[in-house]
Amino acid sequence: MSIEGQKAAIHRYLDAIQVGNQSEITKTKYELLCAANNFFELVVNYVALSKNGITYDFGRDRIPVGTKLYRIRRYNSQIDYSDITQWAPPPSHPQNRANAAGEEALYLASMEDVCISEIHLKTGEKYVLAEYEVIEPLEVGGFLDIDRNNELHNVAGIILNAFIIAPSRNELNQELFSYLDNHYGKITLDNLVGVKEMLAAGPFDLPMKFAVLNQKDQYYDVTNPVFHSLAHLTPDGVRYSSCFVPIGTVGITSNAFNIVLYSSGIKKVRFKKYEIKTNSRTYSNTDFLKVLIESGEEHDKT
Repeated sequence: MSIEGQKAAIHRYLDAIQVGNQSEITKTKYELLCAANNFFELVVNYVALSKNGITYDFGRDRIPVGTKLYRIRRYNSQIDYSDITQWAPPPSHPQNRANAAGEEALYLASMEDVCISEIHLKTGEKYVLAEYEVIEPLEVGGFLDIDRNNELHNVAGIILNAFIIAPSRNELNQELFSYLDNHYGKITLDNLVGVKEMLAAGPFDLPMKFAVLNQKDQYYDVTNPVFHSLAHLTPDGVRYSSCFVPIGTVGITSNAFNIVLYSSGIKKVRFKKYEIKTNSRTYSNTDFLKVLIESGEEHDKT
């Protein structure tokens, strides 16, 4: 969309506010969000608008008392895992997908398989699996709710969700990115357009294209503000899906998910126990993802 088109979207939104018509305010607010030339620009719009007080509610999930959540760490014989402080949020508060450096965050998952996929364990490698229990109801945000009367809401949610779950390049997933770079080739912003094509491609294609587009290590500098915008409505934390398991997105939920908890949410879970285990998987994360991507593409051809 041209600069003139973006300015027109702003004026329509401001006019709707002045008139006070709620349905028109909602309509023009989403038009403003989607006034973008490509999917990445929509992500930037979402962050900028949120910072300026224009918020979008893509739903929330209530996780009840008694729910079991899990955390994984690579095994290190020098660490005393019976020390309960080992299971608090990392004291150094390093930057990660959903938190800035210095910000307290605890990353958990709904099941062991999600944890294993997240840290790229090799067959036979030891790991430590911790179990936590929810002791007060958690309310977490995410891009899950569908609005059957607002297609722009649904399209924006799919794009934003795909962005925050895209794999990030690091030394542990070189095998994955070797496959993705070869499979998709060079991705530019011009490839991240076309809503009809995006919806037809299935749930794995767009996150992987976002991943291939990202050739630098500043990816988390953009994902952090997206998570923070979600957490503005649900301070406990955010629910999202690992791209190595069936993806939850707008209108689709899965019992396999990741969750990041911030300060208020961390107080609502309790560490229960840990177990030292050995990864018995005979396939890699890349093997799993290749099957998902290529089976989806074969389905599209039929």
